[in-house]
Amino acid sequence: VYVDTGPMLDRAVAQRAGIGWYGKSTNILTASHGSWVVLGQIVTDLELDPDAPLKKTCGACTLCMESCPTGAIVAPYVVDNARCISYLTIECRGPIPRHLRPLLGDWVFGCDICQAVCPVNQKAQTTREAAFHVPERGSSVPDLLRLLSMTDEEFKETFRSNPIRRAKRVGLLRNACVALGNLGDAGAVPALMEALDGHEPLVRSHAAWALGRIGGQKSTDALEEALVREANEEVREEIALALG
Repeated sequence: VYVDTGPMLDRAVAQRAGIGWYGKSTNILTASHGSWVVLGQIVTDLELDPDAPLKKTCGACTLCMESCPTGAIVAPYVVDNARCISYLTIECRGPIPRHLRPLLGDWVFGCDICQAVCPVNQKAQTTREAAFHVPERGSSVPDLLRLLSMTDEEFKETFRSNPIRRAKRVGLLRNACVALGNLGDAGAVPALMEALDGHEPLVRSHAAWALGRIGGQKSTDALEEALVREANEEVREEIALALG
């Protein structure tokens, strides 16, 4: 018995079992909760009477395709993983491609736009399961500036038993830099300057990109000073591009 932890083609099985139908976003849509579900598996050798697949479809609706910021849903039922914000912010371990960074907006962990715009999901029932509700002590909106100053120990403590740990600390800080650059708030410049000076190369390179995107004399001065001391070639390239 498991959920999202093994190489099972759970969506294909769920569709054949009549649990839901394929949405054009590639998510399984259920009649009661839309795609806001977690698919679980029980692997057994019991003889069971199979259920028939549902006959429902998305019809002519293409809202998920039209609303995806990066155009990751390249055709009905086909997602280009390399463009998907969920992949880029969680699974991608290297630099986020420069041409996609402006399209990420302020997303730092996953993305639900294709689900949020889905008409089926807008009619979905609200769960009564308490585990899916945001606790009073927490929030679904992260403090981006606090993320940038987070040590490895603070990251482990803050996100203990939390799926956000999948992004790793360096990945989450990289994502925070991109989000701050897209928000364009000059108030984030001091925190990005610190990230440009004291973090791993992956974070430094994205902090440089963010400073270039925000712009202003303070950002330019910080980038020029960093270019003098920076030894990593990839970070130097990002700084030079940001200055350009």
